[in-house]
Amino acid sequence: MLRALFLLVFCPLTLAQALAPVKIVLAGDSTVASVPSPPRDRPTLAGWGQMLGEFLPQAQVVNHARSGTSTKSFRDLGLWDRVLKEKPQWVLIQFGHNDQKDDPKRHTDPATSYRENLKTFIREVRESGGKPVLVTSVARRVYVDGKMTTSLTPYVEAAKAVAKETQTPVIDLHQASFSLFDQMGEKFCQLYGPSLEDRSHFSAVGARMIARLVAEGLEREVPELRPHLQLLPPMPKGVPLELDRRIASEGYDGKTCWVHPRAGAIPGKPLSVVLTMQKLLLSGSDVFFALNDTRSDDLCKTWSAITEHGDTLGRRNESEGVVVATCDFTPKWHAKSGKLLGIGHTVRYSGDKVIHDRKRETAWSVYDDQTRQWSAWTTLEMPDEPRFHSAGAGSVQRVDLDNGDILLPIYFKGKADKYYSVTVLRCSFDGTKLKYLEHGDVLTQESGRGVYEPSLIRCGGRFYLTMRNDTAGYVSVSDDGIHFTKPSMWCWEDGSELGNYNTQQHWVTHGGRLYLVYTRKGAHNDHIFRHRAPLFMAEVSQDRLRVKRDTEVVLVPDRGARLGNFGVCEVGENETWVTVAEWMQTWSPNVVIKPGHPLGANNRVHAVRILWK
Repeated sequence: MLRALFLLVFCPLTLAQALAPVKIVLAGDSTVASVPSPPRDRPTLAGWGQMLGEFLPQAQVVNHARSGTSTKSFRDLGLWDRVLKEKPQWVLIQFGHNDQKDDPKRHTDPATSYRENLKTFIREVRESGGKPVLVTSVARRVYVDGKMTTSLTPYVEAAKAVAKETQTPVIDLHQASFSLFDQMGEKFCQLYGPSLEDRSHFSAVGARMIARLVAEGLEREVPELRPHLQLLPPMPKGVPLELDRRIASEGYDGKTCWVHPRAGAIPGKPLSVVLTMQKLLLSGSDVFFALNDTRSDDLCKTWSAITEHGDTLGRRNESEGVVVATCDFTPKWHAKSGKLLGIGHTVRYSGDKVIHDRKRETAWSVYDDQTRQWSAWTTLEMPDEPRFHSAGAGSVQRVDLDNGDILLPIYFKGKADKYYSVTVLRCSFDGTKLKYLEHGDVLTQESGRGVYEPSLIRCGGRFYLTMRNDTAGYVSVSDDGIHFTKPSMWCWEDGSELGNYNTQQHWVTHGGRLYLVYTRKGAHNDHIFRHRAPLFMAEVSQDRLRVKRDTEVVLVPDRGARLGNFGVCEVGENETWVTVAEWMQTWSPNVVIKPGHPLGANNRVHAVRILWK
């Protein structure tokens, strides 16, 4: 059995709120120093020290770092005495950039004087009753032929050697920042600098990212400070839920990764949850392989071995070298038939490249709970109309009616059409065959690629439909699930844009309340492809179709990889799951996210249990 790898219950009252304040003092150079009045030529100039307090809201962070200083000049200028006079509980020490300069007032030798200076700092902090933490020199953003380079290695290795010798915690900020800058590439990392020419210092955006790396380093290396850290926003007051975050799978080989994890719950004693997912070829674009599944019979505590269903849910060969696969698959319990019915759509390849001008169909399969096998996937027969040339139910949420009929949203377009459109099908399902009966209004948006990846929910006697568009998400409402209002853009309650775009959204409902699960801009997440992390959830005002900002919670945090393709599963009366995988691709030039990402992305398959109060 695969054990769930991680557990975090997110309570309304964080541990940090109950702790006495702690004083943390910073000693370092300009990359750490606060810049209250930036120069005109670098108006966004900031040091990571002035951002660190955001991640330590209950601590007193005092920043004595000074521009231009080294381990030698910091003491000579009397700045070290100021650090000790603070009588801090903790002192974070980062130097190296100016120690390597030729200036005799600042230069130190990494093999001798630099090490001795660090040892003296450590000894004096301890003699004053404090605890030291070494931080290796943050990397400069210097690239040669598109590859990161560094001249700081001797000082980095010296700091780590001193830390080992003196048994002092060390945060290897150089390695973390170097890896981040290398992964993101030279063009993107211009965002982190205060000017195009300045490759050493940081903009406010860059300084915050480095402060985050330091805070995450503290979480790993300094257990005593963990209760004081706040790496996620606190849970809003009054929300009727708690979160239990679990990991169903973790790790990848850099060649393929898991995507599209979506769960379906089978009622019974015990209740079982079947999670389907498939491998993505990282060197390609949307190149998927056979569907797999894993199963939990104990509410996510353990998972069965991941099983590939190549014979029934795998790729198939067609004429002229075309290969067809099923993907974007979502299993859901169909109560009337007593079957777990999975629905997705097809994709066709030639030489492991998507054939874009292709026929696309809704694909479906039925799970046998006794044999734990899936039926061979087959396609839904649609009306023989040109507009349904590319028509499928990939990445959608459906609604099952009391009589067993299924309201299934799809997106479609004809060969000559520029935009995708959305409609809701009414289908029958008798446990063995999914059959088209009718379809409702056609919803359109003539921008980008149109509207697509729709999801449907029923709440309070009405039906709500959310749709993806390249520049925004859209929402529509219906009294019967077939005839819908004109789509409107997702907004906050104050009328400003939500900021979700070019990715799917899904629904959660409980106790008559309606919630949207989404990703968006404006969450310190410019480093994420299409801002697809963190994964958020917030309540929706049902009369105004607006998102309530003060109810927003982070379901899955940003670990450096996108979280755009996810699923929602109603597990029980008081429990809902959201499942998603870290998709290990980003933008060029380094499309494949390398193993060992500094923010922790590792192709985790997340299963977030929403526990309703």
